[in-house]
Formats: sequence, structure tokens, C-alpha cells
Amino acid sequence: MAANQEDNKWKRPKSVPIPTVWRKCTSIKKLADGKTSKFIIQDISEDKKEDVVDFMVEHFSRDETICQCLNLVEDPVSIEEFRVLWREMLAHNLGLVAYVEGEDGKPTSKIAGCNVTCMSYKSDYMTHDMVKGRVTRIIVRDILEYGSHIVDVFERYGVDEYMTAMGLCVDPMYRGQGLGLEILKARFDLGKAVGLKVTMTAFTGIASQIQAERAGFEVIAEIFYADFKDEDGNPV
Repeated sequence: MAANQEDNKWKRPKSVPIPTVWRKCTSIKKLADGKTSKFIIQDISEDKKEDVVDFMVEHFSRDETICQCLNLVEDPVSIEEFRVLWREMLAHNLGLVAYVEGEDGKPTSKIAGCNVTCMSYKSDYMTHDMVKGRVTRIIVRDILEYGSHIVDVFERYGVDEYMTAMGLCVDPMYRGQGLGLEILKARFDLGKAVGLKVTMTAFTGIASQIQAERAGFEVIAEIFYADFKDEDGNPV
């Protein structure tokens, strides 16, 4: 039964090769050295997935609004659980990475940003008692569990699966350059190319929320940080 269920799950069409370049863009203003940068946004190839995981640990874990508030970088158990989660998500072959473009017009090895995206199915579930880290337990409880009670994406859009994400991240060097917006636009390009009808994310920071609106995402629910409480009813 489990094998049959797995066979019925979405698979990326072979007609859409990895890596496919989805967008190219240029920084909207000059960097500190007075130069502009060009970026190539493409799929994350198998040999680059661990580089992306390392990038997320270095930047997302430190700078993302909730991770920063909860001091994720000081919670090694949660960091390792996030590493495992991001690897599992990237195995769906839907992740996007933005590389700095070299003078030859090809991507360099320098990661400027990424979006860790994957498929979400009706049969998926995750509860905070399935993880051990202090921060991961809070995030799973307050974002995944709580959010799923507010909006049923499957029923709202009449689908059995959709593209979700946990981590839109841009290197601090390239923030404010419009790269996050272009990565989100590339996400729509990718989704359409592989036959997906819906994509959804909980955008947690004001910058990503602004970029998501500009990219064409619609707001279907809002949660105020002041509403998040721990098991004893204290603000998180």
C-alpha cells in the first residue's frame, strides 16, 4: 500500500530538465564596490543541494524573523533538524538557487539567494512532538500546526497537492537588489512548467511579504506575532 501511494505522488516531468535556467536579472542598484551584479536563477542540481543547505544554515537560520527571535543559531539540535528538513525538501527537485553570473555569462559557484521549495500532499502531517529541538518545536507548533487549522489550501483551491516552501533567503550582500522578487517570479515559472496549479508559503518577514505581494501572491490569512504563546500562555 505504501509503495502504491508513493507511486501516485507527483513527480517532476522528465521533459523539464535539471538544471533549467528560469530567469536572469541584474541588481537594481550598485553594490558597495560601485558595480552591479547579474544573477542566474535555476534549479538546484543534485551536486549543489548541500551547498544550499549550508547557505540556509548560515543566513536563514541567523536572519529570518522567527529564527532570529528564537535564537535558532544557539540551538544545535534544531539546526540539525532543519538541515534534515531542507535536504528532504530539496529531494523533490523543486528548489531554486540564484547564482552570481560570471563574465562568461555562466553561473559562478557564488550563491546569491535561494528558495527551498517542495511538494505538499494531503497525506502529509507534522506535529511538534515529532521534533526534539526547542526552536523546531515552537516553529512546527506555531507555523505548521496552527496555520493548517486556519487555512486548508487543498480545499480552498481544489487540489490534492501544491508547491510549498520553507526558506526564501538572499545573501546579505545582495539584499535590497530585487533578487528575492525575481526568485519568487521564477517559482511561478517553474510551477507552471512542471504542471502545478498552486503554490503557498507562510511569509514571516516584512521584506519577503512585500516581495510576495509584488510577485503576485494573494494573502489568504494573517497571524500576528503577539498571538503566539508557549505552553504556559506566555508570549513566544
